Amino acid sequence: MRALAGTVLGVALSACNVHVGTPAAAPGAGAEASPSGEPPSASHPKRARVPDDAVERAAAPFVGVRADGELLAPETLLEELSRADLICAGEDHADAQSHYAQLVVLAALHEHAGMSGRELALGLEMVARPEQRALDGYAKLELEEEAFLKESRWSERWGWDFAYYRPMFELARQRGVPMLALNAPRTLTRAVAKGGLASLTREQEKRLPELDLGDAEHRAWFDQTMKGHPHGDPNNVYAAQVVWDESMAEGAARWLGDKLPGRQLAVLAGAGHCRHDAIPKRVKRRVPARVLSVRAVKRGDEKETREALAAFDFVMAFGEG
Repeated sequence: MRALAGTVLGVALSACNVHVGTPAAAPGAGAEASPSGEPPSASHPKRARVPDDAVERAAAPFVGVRADGELLAPETLLEELSRADLICAGEDHADAQSHYAQLVVLAALHEHAGMSGRELALGLEMVARPEQRALDGYAKLELEEEAFLKESRWSERWGWDFAYYRPMFELARQRGVPMLALNAPRTLTRAVAKGGLASLTREQEKRLPELDLGDAEHRAWFDQTMKGHPHGDPNNVYAAQVVWDESMAEGAARWLGDKLPGRQLAVLAGAGHCRHDAIPKRVKRRVPARVLSVRAVKRGDEKETREALAAFDFVMAFGEG
């Protein structure tokens, strides 16, 4: 699998000059899952099946862009990311190119960790904490893919086609990279979204992470994002979103723990969870880690790039140019 990681990096680094593959749908096509945890309708894009090679086919040239607008060669961007303790790689769930960006980042971190001696792990929004045992079985080659998807109840609890995630999961699995189930149990976020924090049982309260509900910038972003998408009481739904973010931040910080700088964590999560004021800020509240965030955008889309750079440390701008 080191060969696979090297191949991915080779494609990414050479793609500045040579177009590889056929780009998938433009970033932004995917939507964040609802913090209410309600099951999607049959027509929801979460139900759509995609080709097994969707991520590989999304390979394309990219350049890095720093938050201040500076353009970076791919190798420079990946080198900068490799210096962080935690790298949050945001995705648009139904966009193969944003998953290809995650694959490139993970492959680069794996290569750099091999040279530096740091212990790299892969943190996952798409697997909730109760499914850690199934994830361990898959990571240790004790469960094959079909058995893992069944035991983790992937279709029910996440739903987006596993083809979007298979390359990253396989890279981690075959190279012995630990995989961490970070997300809160769906039953907990659903309960908060429906009845609020005050409605939780004592047992449910014990499962809550430390919460910061007072971030005005994060709340403003959330309210704007949810405008036109009613999911019940706005305060309860927002609390569920924060439980989601804080649970992932808590799990990430616990793994990094007191072994910094000997450990490094790559987190795959929806773009909304990788914003400065989501997982990154909430991790830094818990541990003195250097945290960076990155997401894919379509090169030439100035509005999308500007909005992404306001909330992320870097973007990977895909496309010829």
